[in-house]
Amino acid sequence: MAKKSFYIFLASLLGVILFLVLHRIVMFGYLYLLAGGYVGTDMGYAEFIMLDYFTLMLTLMFGAWYGIWIGMYWYERVYELKSHPGFVAHLSSKFFNGNAKKIESKMVQVRERLEEDLWQMEDLAKVSLESASVAEPIKRRVIKRKTAVKKAAPKV
Repeated sequence: MAKKSFYIFLASLLGVILFLVLHRIVMFGYLYLLAGGYVGTDMGYAEFIMLDYFTLMLTLMFGAWYGIWIGMYWYERVYELKSHPGFVAHLSSKFFNGNAKKIESKMVQVRERLEEDLWQMEDLAKVSLESASVAEPIKRRVIKRKTAVKKAAPKV
């Protein structure tokens, strides 16, 4: 439940930001046309500020509504219906799909080589066990040390 709430909260925040950016772009375009003399109006500064404030409130409300709707829609699609694997899986399948096929084929080759090497190692182990039981024990050589001649202490 907390996951869904957090998902919808973030989606609504994204919707508000998206609509806020769109509102600012539209208002900037309107001010640009107004300052250039392309649009004539007898609206004063106070009326323009009221219009900007009113449209800003409407934009934020619609942005929150849109974000909540998008959040509920995509949460249901991704987590409940599991019809979409998610954003990361989408990106990996879209941009790294060719690499995944190459890696998978290499993994198959490595697995086959590993199995072959394991069989060879098992055969070598059998041969070495057979030869170890037949081999004679190693005789150690005795090394005689030479004794050093002791020098007499000098007389004082």
